[in-house]
Amino acid sequence: MIDKRLVELRKRVRSSRKIVVDTILEDHSASICIVCGATDDLTKEHVVPKWAFDNNQKKFFVTAINGIGQSYSKTTLPACEECNGHLLGSLERYIEQLFRHSDVTQTPLSDSDKQKVILWLELIDYKFQALDLRRKLKKPKDGPYIKFLADYPVGVMQRLDLSPSKVFSMFRNSLKRLEIADKSKRLNSLVVFSTSNENYHFFHQANEYIFVELPQCKIALFYYINKNFIDERSAYESAMNIIKKVY
Repeated sequence: MIDKRLVELRKRVRSSRKIVVDTILEDHSASICIVCGATDDLTKEHVVPKWAFDNNQKKFFVTAINGIGQSYSKTTLPACEECNGHLLGSLERYIEQLFRHSDVTQTPLSDSDKQKVILWLELIDYKFQALDLRRKLKKPKDGPYIKFLADYPVGVMQRLDLSPSKVFSMFRNSLKRLEIADKSKRLNSLVVFSTSNENYHFFHQANEYIFVELPQCKIALFYYINKNFIDERSAYESAMNIIKKVY
């Protein structure tokens, strides 16, 4: 069942990608489904699923350029009822059950399941990029309000080392990744390891990497979005260097 749903998801992304990207880039606050571009029957799709952070209202992330916290529970994007409940919901339920019933210290995830995890993480990356294009720059923490920057998307201001066109290109490519069915060449870019930490952790650099720690499942994930490795060990060592700096 899940494989059929993912085929449908890829078809929707492929057929609607241009209109979704063009619409959001023209109007960052456009009320359209972020998957298929529909404007009817819109629901709220959480950027990070509620089960991942145990629906804890106190869990939040901070926008680097603003220094402003935003709770995960209130961080949503528009998605039509069909895409949200039928397609994205199926993937979320599969991943949640997979993690809750997996002991990676005893039995590693199969290659097939790793590919689904990769898709799930790429989807989160896409949603965060969409979110950052929709959010306007607010008053920075302990800083002055700059009126002429007020309407700039956070996604552009967070990547001052990149031109706006490059930021938009990254957004376009993040959606295009969701169309790719075979992710077998990306397996070494995913690090899956057990964790005994008691708290949920998440950090993410658009188009570079994403880290999710799920204490309720005793599992942590690090995925290099746009970098390949010759083996899992190389990816693990590289990921640990970043985790030690950012964690």
